[in-house]
Amino acid sequence: MKFYFVAGAVITSGLCWYFANDLSGNYWYLLWFAPIPVLITSFRLRPKGAFPVAFIAYLLGRLSWLPYLLTVLPVPLAVFFTILLPLIFALIVLLTRKIVLRSRNGWSVFAFPVFWCLFEFLAFKFSPDGTAGSIAYSQSNFLLVVQIASVTGILGISFLATLFPSAIAVGSHFRFKGMKGPLATAFLLVVISIIFGAMRLNSRSSIRADLTAGLVVLDEKYHSETDHPDTANEMRTAKLYAIEVARVAQQGADIIVLPEKIINATPSSEAAIKNIFLNAAASNHVAIVAGYTQFVNDNTKQNKAMVISADGELLSDYQKVNLFEGEERTGFVPGKEISLFDLKRIASGVAICKDMDYSGFIRKYDKNNTMVMYVPAWDFIKDGWLHSRMAILRGVENGYAIVRTARQGQLTISDHKGKILFETSSANNKEATLAGKFPSVRSKTVYSQFGDWFGYLIAIMAIILILAGVKGKTRRSQN
Repeated sequence: MKFYFVAGAVITSGLCWYFANDLSGNYWYLLWFAPIPVLITSFRLRPKGAFPVAFIAYLLGRLSWLPYLLTVLPVPLAVFFTILLPLIFALIVLLTRKIVLRSRNGWSVFAFPVFWCLFEFLAFKFSPDGTAGSIAYSQSNFLLVVQIASVTGILGISFLATLFPSAIAVGSHFRFKGMKGPLATAFLLVVISIIFGAMRLNSRSSIRADLTAGLVVLDEKYHSETDHPDTANEMRTAKLYAIEVARVAQQGADIIVLPEKIINATPSSEAAIKNIFLNAAASNHVAIVAGYTQFVNDNTKQNKAMVISADGELLSDYQKVNLFEGEERTGFVPGKEISLFDLKRIASGVAICKDMDYSGFIRKYDKNNTMVMYVPAWDFIKDGWLHSRMAILRGVENGYAIVRTARQGQLTISDHKGKILFETSSANNKEATLAGKFPSVRSKTVYSQFGDWFGYLIAIMAIILILAGVKGKTRRSQN
């Protein structure tokens, strides 16, 4: 194969991956085309040529994440994760190539999406970051496809986004001969999923209640993360939030959600700080969810969120279960239980930031027929859009609204279909407020009931494809 053709395939695919993988979601559609040049090229090259083509193309794409990774990870780890995914992608391309060329069967169009989704499924199960690396999140703005997550979890989104380019690439390689059945099946799955999405987006629930939420973030200069909190400063920040609670409550809010770790509470100051929020809730007749750091002793801290009713009653004092690496290193200890409560007779739950990255953990909240999840959070500026959408897709999977307030990120109110009803940003480190009415709907989903059934189906399909490839090799060697 001529060099300029290979180089063009690498550059074209790499640019598509680069923009599709960025942290804005603006170029989600490029994901549906990014693998095509690499797959077509790999079918015409030997393995030793196909591997670097796939690796370099995906490495170019992953460079869009490098500036972000360098802000949250040490340089060696940022480089490691930038290289790791291209290596995995290249191995998946090699395995796909082997199955396609050995089986010479039109049904091999499913090889690439199956192997990719198998990798993601294993990552969901064993990665310390949960679902964070999934390409499904890049599709968050494509609401028609996003709805499939209510059936399959986000793995179904990844499957559709890789099935389409695989069908084009494999069909092109075989010049579409003898592939009517497999290609028709592949495209029908995509079309049916989009039709399902349209139907779900336009459906209305007979069981719903409307709530108005207020979201508030103070200027970042009022927040601190320290091992030696200044009680006077922490009390001042609590009182400033109480003033904002009163102001937003006048706009008709039923509940006000504040971000993660807004206050550092020591054993000596905890009662006084909590009383500020209890009194703010009771005097303004508004419920409050507020994230704070509780110092248990000099060596132990807890990342918590208090939930206060409109009568000033403490309904929940949830402790974050899924800590990120930096918290574990600085003395935070994880909680063990989810937190469920009724707020205005609506089944509700609270989780904190990274908790929402774990689909299996969040599925536990469905046992109470949860209709709304309230999420105090803290983002890293660059990942504000992405991390908010990760939480929102948990709402699609499980069928409930998400109200999420993040320091240095996005403030979002979304419904159970993943529609962003209201949104603003605190990524500029300035004060941000948001208020809006949203529907809380009791909407059971297939995924919430049956969990990772699609992931296990993917694993079975991967075994079948590998066996088919081995059988194809044996048959040709006998001939």
